[in-house]
Amino acid sequence: MTTDTTPVVDPVTTSADRLAAFRAAIASGQVSARALYAHHLAFLRAKAGLSLVELADRCHYEQSYLHRLETGGRLGNMLVAETLDRFYGTGELLAGLWLLAKREAKRAAGGLTALEAAATSIRAYALTTIPALLQTPAYAEEHLATTHPQSPEVLAAQINQLRERQARLTETTPHPVRYRAVLDELVLHRGARNKATWDGQLDHLITTAHEPAVTLQLLPLHAGPHDLRGPVQLLSFRVGATLAYVHGTLTDHITDDPDDIEHLSRQYDELRDLALTPAQTIEHLHTLRNPTR
Repeated sequence: MTTDTTPVVDPVTTSADRLAAFRAAIASGQVSARALYAHHLAFLRAKAGLSLVELADRCHYEQSYLHRLETGGRLGNMLVAETLDRFYGTGELLAGLWLLAKREAKRAAGGLTALEAAATSIRAYALTTIPALLQTPAYAEEHLATTHPQSPEVLAAQINQLRERQARLTETTPHPVRYRAVLDELVLHRGARNKATWDGQLDHLITTAHEPAVTLQLLPLHAGPHDLRGPVQLLSFRVGATLAYVHGTLTDHITDDPDDIEHLSRQYDELRDLALTPAQTIEHLHTLRNPTR
């Protein structure tokens, strides 16, 4: 994604002053922490009178990698921020900005609903629970009440919001999103606590799998081990960008790092190739729903 790296504050003399000024800019909503981090990387290199080739040679990082950090194409990791802090003599300025950018990315992960609404296609992998966009209200309520206990009023609002998010999967909506989900077989073995809830959920999966914009595949246990260790969604947009929304135990995070996207996309495609076909998946769901069928 294009990142604005235009300076937004007047030059100041000390690292501490710069960090304080940039934190103020972030708090006022003028610019992202990631953009500030990228701007400072370029600013400090220019101030040192170095080309990217020279910096790469001295710091032992690839020129293309440093360029992507300076343009906001990558965030990198704490190690490179600390290395460049030592090289430029900037104390903990870059490390501090990197931390702010990392926290900003985690906060942005809370905006999944807005991302789904803007996406043209979504590829999802589910490991332990039915993906939210495929959940029935009863299943979602049981799941939310177990994992995130809320008041009845808040829970009802969450269920209504979920219904609104799911509307884009149907052909009746003006702009349906193309949705592909790979469900690990563990999801279907876990089920729901209430049998009626689970039967309804299976019925809903079968119905939704017939929607023109939806592709559902089951990854059987006999497919063996794989490298995708947790739930993830890959969201693509009309402008061509792709984001990965990675669901974690304690926190979710979002990344647009091209290397991360390429890696996750490759892992997802490998799982998709190991999974049952959509027709086989629907047949398996029918068998679970009616064992004597």
